[in-house]
Amino acid sequence: MTEKELDYLADKIADKIIKTLFDSGDLEITQFPPATDEEIMVAELARLMTLMSTYEDNEEYEKAAIIKRKIERLQTKYGKL
Repeated sequence: MTEKELDYLADKIADKIIKTLFDSGDLEITQFPPATDEEIMVAELARLMTLMSTYEDNEEYEKAAIIKRKIERLQTKYGKL
């Protein structure tokens, strides 16, 4: 089986599982409480740190510096909570 065929099969399986969960009522969007400001900030920090690491690995230092400034600003806001 090729990689493309495996990806297609995985997508079909995931779609079927999600559809079954929603149809059975076991999984609803309303079951998840809204995220707090703190949770949103932590998630954004994690995303930015991952992005900065990727830029550094690819030697895109200008982009990494921009992301670093965004991280510092967000950390300052997080510290005020």
